[in-house]
Amino acid sequence: MRTTKHSGRIKLPSKPNPKLWVSKVPFGLGRIKPKHIRETMKVVWENRDNLPYAYRILTQGVCDGCALGVSGLRDQTLTGPHLCTTRLNVLRLNTMPAIKPEVLHSDIETLRRMDSAQLRELGRIPYPLVRGRGERSFKRVGWDEALDRIAGRIRGIDPRQLAFYLTARGITNESYYAAAKAARFIGTNHIDNASRICHSPSKTALKRSLGIGASSCNYKDWIGTDVLVFWGSVAANNQPVSTKYMYAAKRKGTKIIVINPYREPAMEGYWIPSIPESAIFGTKLADDFYQVNIGGDIAFMNGVMKYWFEMEREKPGSAIDREFVNAHTIGYEALHAHVEQQDWDQLERSSGLSRERIKEFAQLLAGAKSGVFVWSMGLTQHRFGTDNISQVANLALLRGFLGREHCGVMPIRGHSGVQGSGEMGADPFSLPGGEWGAKEVERIERLWGFELPKWQGDIVGVSLENAMLPDDHDRKLKVFYTSGGNFLETMPEPDFVRRCLENVDV
Repeated sequence: MRTTKHSGRIKLPSKPNPKLWVSKVPFGLGRIKPKHIRETMKVVWENRDNLPYAYRILTQGVCDGCALGVSGLRDQTLTGPHLCTTRLNVLRLNTMPAIKPEVLHSDIETLRRMDSAQLRELGRIPYPLVRGRGERSFKRVGWDEALDRIAGRIRGIDPRQLAFYLTARGITNESYYAAAKAARFIGTNHIDNASRICHSPSKTALKRSLGIGASSCNYKDWIGTDVLVFWGSVAANNQPVSTKYMYAAKRKGTKIIVINPYREPAMEGYWIPSIPESAIFGTKLADDFYQVNIGGDIAFMNGVMKYWFEMEREKPGSAIDREFVNAHTIGYEALHAHVEQQDWDQLERSSGLSRERIKEFAQLLAGAKSGVFVWSMGLTQHRFGTDNISQVANLALLRGFLGREHCGVMPIRGHSGVQGSGEMGADPFSLPGGEWGAKEVERIERLWGFELPKWQGDIVGVSLENAMLPDDHDRKLKVFYTSGGNFLETMPEPDFVRRCLENVDV
């Protein structure tokens, strides 16, 4: 089902609601919880050689590790400081000194034995380095030599043999934009980014279903919604600052539901240091958990819709927002027929949940006047990732949870700036603005003052595979520009990926 076109600060109650507390055991003694004080002291010790700069980053900078993108210690939604251990743990990336020369220029096998976390702990790379094929260590070169070497090799190849890839915590929209422009100026459309890999099913499905490739709402909409659903997402671990929004939402009466194969303790009880009663007694975040089978999400969602259709036969309008569906969607009858033919026994076996539990969730959503669906890698990094998100969109469309306050769909990201990558044109299917079509190409060519390559660029996985093509192939990857990332840890078949990277000239 798809849509057709449709159309400051929050004051919290002054008195805390004791029902939010996990228990009356101070500081969560004996429970599984983050060790905030211990972790904070550890971070202070790690940054002891550059504390003034660390303080400046925390109080004035944009978070390198937060999908919420807070500025300094505050944002525009909630008053009070915003700080979490994720942000503290990535602080050292900014304050660390240069790698010691004796380590930087040691035998390459010493460095190869380290994983990416250990390599980061060595410090910052202080100057350009080069290592020729067969050489045992890196050697220092000047900037002019490095840039001449890169530019000279690019001039000698077909632009289709050049690819760009961007990933790193804290990379800015400006960086994505500059890379997208530089790649097209040089003549290649092979440019990709980490966000497209993590959330490409979200962008594809949302674009197809709703006409937008990103979130339809913001964090303010959490606070005051009837139901806040986290689907394949453990925000308390991956976006810890979000717990403050959850806390505010619960005080407004929001029910928080978690749907995940693993019952994550952090979503059941969490200690929010900046809120005194939560810091001492903790806060119960999730009102209910639905432990679906791995890969059982679509069956669960189909079960919810099947029950809604049963409710509609008895009382039209009791589960589906008929006015919204009729005015703003197409494909309703096809979805209805597809879901109705499915067998309850099969839906229960596939989802891992009983018909009664599916009915509970369906009734909860049917009775809600507003709802926000949040999801992450649990739905997207999956064989059926795009279909997962399409069905989430269908749930929102059937209930009319779009285009209104306290409603929406939200693919939550891992770190700051990732949504901007596609909107800035740093992927093979987009130009700045997030679109690619004749009008967009003409507009960007007029703004940039040069002609864009018109052929379709490759995603990073294809670019890597193209390194194994014959040397005379026009798409043989010969020069690869990558900002951050370790494909040996993030890509499947690391041995094959290693051979691909070793086959690239520069």
